[in-house]
Amino acid sequence: MNHNPATKRTLIFYLVITLVIVVSSISVIWLPSEKSISKTTADSAKAPPLIAFLPFIAYIVMILLPIIYKRQDKEPFIWGHRFFKGVYLGFLLMTMIFLIELASGFVHIEDITPGYQDVLIGGIILQGIVAIGEELPFRGYILPDMAKRYGSWNAVFLSSAFFSVLHVPSILTLNLSRDNIIIMLLTIAIAEILLALCYLYDGLSMSIGFHFTWNFFQYHVYSLRQDFGGMLKIASDNQLITGGSFGPEAGLLGLTVVILAFIVVFWWMQSR
Repeated sequence: MNHNPATKRTLIFYLVITLVIVVSSISVIWLPSEKSISKTTADSAKAPPLIAFLPFIAYIVMILLPIIYKRQDKEPFIWGHRFFKGVYLGFLLMTMIFLIELASGFVHIEDITPGYQDVLIGGIILQGIVAIGEELPFRGYILPDMAKRYGSWNAVFLSSAFFSVLHVPSILTLNLSRDNIIIMLLTIAIAEILLALCYLYDGLSMSIGFHFTWNFFQYHVYSLRQDFGGMLKIASDNQLITGGSFGPEAGLLGLTVVILAFIVVFWWMQSR
């Protein structure tokens, strides 16, 4: 049995991150969605005050924990300087998905949400916290730690698989079909590989930029994940292709786009 203090310390990091993500993911089922807002108080599940704040507390922990660990290790984060390349990549991929769905008739724009400016401002703040809160522990700490132990490419796939597995509880709360669950897990895993490649190419700046715009445009601009109540009011058909109200991460089109993006980015990195 390995009693190395450094190994135990790292294991504690992994366990805390696992616990924080799983608990906060499950707590989301009590939070109001766009559909539940219109229901009466009697019809809607009430969240205990602490549970309602769990996702926020979780992201604070996920931001602070890797900072504390890195400071104790006297190792700086690798930040890089290509934030806007990541922003452009996330925007490009999500816009491509949206335009293909729109042109093919799978998605229809019904209206624009009144007061959408507040939706966008709130989305910028929320997805900024989410991007930093997930990139610092996974690309800032876990990926480099696994790279030391298993090599860079093994670390890319292992850390991406780890992230995907941690999201299983939240995916199961969505009541998706078996096919959409499998698609969503694959899409998230490959998107995580893309984020890891962004980190290896530049650092946290690029992966945070990509993570931010991927979520921001999916949820708050194009409203492809409809329970977030984004800027547009849309209707979507063919859940297997589009992911329906659960967004492109649960659909075949989203999976296809991230696979193609992975191939292009991997080839481009290898050529350099």
